Amino acid sequence: MSVPFMVSIARLAVAESGISMKQYLAALPFRSTAIRTFTDCPTSLKSRSSCWSSGTLSIFEKGWYCFTPSISLMCPNAMATRLRQTSDRLQRRTIIKSTTSRSRPQRVNRLVEIANGKDAVVLRCSHRGCRDVIPVCILKLSDRCSTTFKSAKWHHISCDEHYCQCCYDCYTQKSGLRKVNDWRRLWKLNGGKALPSIKLFIAEGQSATIDPFLHMGRMLYGEEGRGWCWRKPSSANKRNLCSGTLFLMCKYMGKKEMLHIVLFAKEGGSESQNLCEIEQIILLSSTLLDSVYEMFEMADSAWHIRVISPTDDGQDPCSVAEDPVARRALVSYWFKYLAVPPLLKNSPAAVFLKKEYYFDLLGMSPTMSVSVEQNARPFYMATDYDRARCFRPDAMEPDEIKAFPEYESEQNFYLCLRNLIVALWNLNPSNWITPADCKKKIICRGLIRILLTHEVGRILQFLTHQGLVNFGLLKNPPNCFSIAPKKMSVVVVGAGISGIAAARQLQNFGVNVVVLEIKEKAGGRIVDDCSFGVPVGRGGQLITGIINNPFCVLCFQAGINFRVLREECPLISERTGKIVNHDVDRQVECHFNALLDVIEHWQRRGDMDDNLLTLMKKVDRCYSAHKCGSSLESVDEEELFNFHISNLEYSCGSPLEMVSGLHWNQNEKFPQFAGSHALMTAGCARITDQLVEGLDVRYCKKVVGIDYSSEQVKVCTADEETFICDKVIVTVPLAVLKKECIEFLPALPDNKLKAISTLGCGIIEKIALRFSKNFWSKKTNAADYFGSVSSKGQQRGFFNVFYDFTPPGSSDDETCNVLMCYLSGESAQLIHSKTDEAIVDLCVQTLRRMFPEEDIPEPMKYMVTRWGQDPDIGMAYSYICVGATGDDYDAMAETVKGKVHFAGEATSRQFPQTFTGALVSGLREASKILG
Repeated sequence: MSVPFMVSIARLAVAESGISMKQYLAALPFRSTAIRTFTDCPTSLKSRSSCWSSGTLSIFEKGWYCFTPSISLMCPNAMATRLRQTSDRLQRRTIIKSTTSRSRPQRVNRLVEIANGKDAVVLRCSHRGCRDVIPVCILKLSDRCSTTFKSAKWHHISCDEHYCQCCYDCYTQKSGLRKVNDWRRLWKLNGGKALPSIKLFIAEGQSATIDPFLHMGRMLYGEEGRGWCWRKPSSANKRNLCSGTLFLMCKYMGKKEMLHIVLFAKEGGSESQNLCEIEQIILLSSTLLDSVYEMFEMADSAWHIRVISPTDDGQDPCSVAEDPVARRALVSYWFKYLAVPPLLKNSPAAVFLKKEYYFDLLGMSPTMSVSVEQNARPFYMATDYDRARCFRPDAMEPDEIKAFPEYESEQNFYLCLRNLIVALWNLNPSNWITPADCKKKIICRGLIRILLTHEVGRILQFLTHQGLVNFGLLKNPPNCFSIAPKKMSVVVVGAGISGIAAARQLQNFGVNVVVLEIKEKAGGRIVDDCSFGVPVGRGGQLITGIINNPFCVLCFQAGINFRVLREECPLISERTGKIVNHDVDRQVECHFNALLDVIEHWQRRGDMDDNLLTLMKKVDRCYSAHKCGSSLESVDEEELFNFHISNLEYSCGSPLEMVSGLHWNQNEKFPQFAGSHALMTAGCARITDQLVEGLDVRYCKKVVGIDYSSEQVKVCTADEETFICDKVIVTVPLAVLKKECIEFLPALPDNKLKAISTLGCGIIEKIALRFSKNFWSKKTNAADYFGSVSSKGQQRGFFNVFYDFTPPGSSDDETCNVLMCYLSGESAQLIHSKTDEAIVDLCVQTLRRMFPEEDIPEPMKYMVTRWGQDPDIGMAYSYICVGATGDDYDAMAETVKGKVHFAGEATSRQFPQTFTGALVSGLREASKILG
């Protein structure tokens, strides 16, 4: 049976069967993307639908349908008459204005509301997202405001927020226009990018006055609330909010002890201040009533407070149903139909971005006031080179797009929250950043605030699991962070900084972690000797780049200061005992940097045949060619050049004859930590000691085997103890893996074995001396460090840089006059054949040649490290030897069968040779396990 009046047929079917019209149409045999036209019908039906003779019924995949009658065969009165139905829903009719082949079907701006048996034809919102929405004005500014849905024109903010033409006109004339113009001047002054339109003015909430009547539930005693609901301000105060509702969250405990706080706005309070104070009240728990009054009196609050109980007016305020529009804001596609992006006011991210970006492109309001006082730089600036652990505030990173694909096309929604979270963390990394902390900073008008406060928890959890925020020495995470989906068990082999950082992060999120350490103390290559009067690191103690360095975050959390090293480094010639001429020093440094630029240019165009060329050979070739056209002819210049070569060997951790000329600096292709270097004068061991607190560390446990052939991993120790776990993180040094001290069953993949055998193990040894007097500061002008330029023909790498550990103001204290220097290159190998006394005597003789005018006494105390001879360590840090590439670092970091993870500086392609790289690698593996 086919008929052009499908609505009439559906009405009959519904009346006979009792089902809904949508259910009836969904049951038709042609429910697909088909479109059918019906031209004939029974006579009995024609009499009931004589005005309609042809039309089209469109049935779409998801059950949506639309009947299209021909306009030439109907009239408006007939349409209003024939569409009276008993179902309470809103229907749309698409009218074809012309039936010629050249015309396009156009939708008439009409909605038909069917409720209580009455029809009303209203003007719809022209936005494509408002298909079945009755517009209601949210401003109510004009006396002629369309309090119902009959407006000459509707302006769209979101699918559930509109304002009428009459209210819009209030801002195009007289006092309303003056407010808009004042706002426009402020918008342009602070660098807003978008055109400051009236719609943007209204959406930002500039015309609103905070004057709501609110009720919020809270517990006088007990835990925080379980139930959440969103409230719009009541109209009890007889005043409007003008441009958009300030949606706030209400906590309901459902217990007898619950009280309700009613807030009345006072005049003069700023929007951000008022909102923050409201949120503070909402988040209160276990707070006495007197404390509430006291807090508001001390804060000079802009709110009057009245506390009522559920029996005061006979009705529990929290029993009122949640506003239905609140849930619609959480629909996945709702935010895509916003007319303007969210603009957060007083976002903490503005502190780091002032005058560098257009705020409105980052989801922040340009009309807020900002004071720039911070030195942290978590975001890229326009004039910056690549910096490590920096965010682009105006674009999502690839891993963020992978985790939040719904925001790829509308990135402002994600960016405003991510930037807010990152800024909060950098402002105070000593405390957990919780969703509640973030919600207090989400200050904006309208339903978008509901969506933002809902999504901020997801984004915060993602950044936390990635180790970008909420990491380090923090303990006891709040319950708001999700624990691991199942009680996972992980064994960490090695208690160096990478191992204990990974263990701390995993334990914070509910993973059972056991750390196995071969030595009697945690820390690995971070060991301090405090017998000199000041902590002297036997291993790592130098922070390379303090901006955004996560190790600096750990120092802040532990309350440990470090000394930022000045750039001045006086060079003293051993041959003459005088400070090298500054102009000659700069000239040689310029020549050396030019040589490195030539090598870098060669690297970019180098082929595979050059992979076996050592760095020393390439330096000699470039130096020979460069020397012919330069003025490096004096003995001083030759000695200075050798000094820079020895510094390069210290950076590589090996003689240049063993370093790859093509890939020695592969990490410089990636962003590095910017800023000055710093010396941990308080020692690094205090950091590792605090990291290990609360962890299950089993000392003197030598791991000899790891069996990952079954579903669970078996870790065997030398004392025949076996640990069963779901995953294992191996953080032992590269030298230990090279010696095959740990047997893997099955054997590791070929690319992993190749990387282990190809990468080099660098040797750097340290010597520390304490003297009865400070004989060097006068000549070096109290520099943080000074260099020794050895005589021509002498072996490089002998004590070329000395670091002054003397605390400021204590140069006369014989217990604090400490110098520390290095042995690098081939000189570090010679230490194995000499005693500590012989090495110390060589160092003192070097100082006496540098300071011939001083009577240098024998050192009161000394320290000589022997990392290369430690069977459990065997190295200082890794390097790219001949035949290796940067890809070997990536191979070292790969997880085997999803069970065996690897961490440590030798697995960090971006930050090798540093304890910061080891720390980041531990956080990286914890992120992989947490998912």
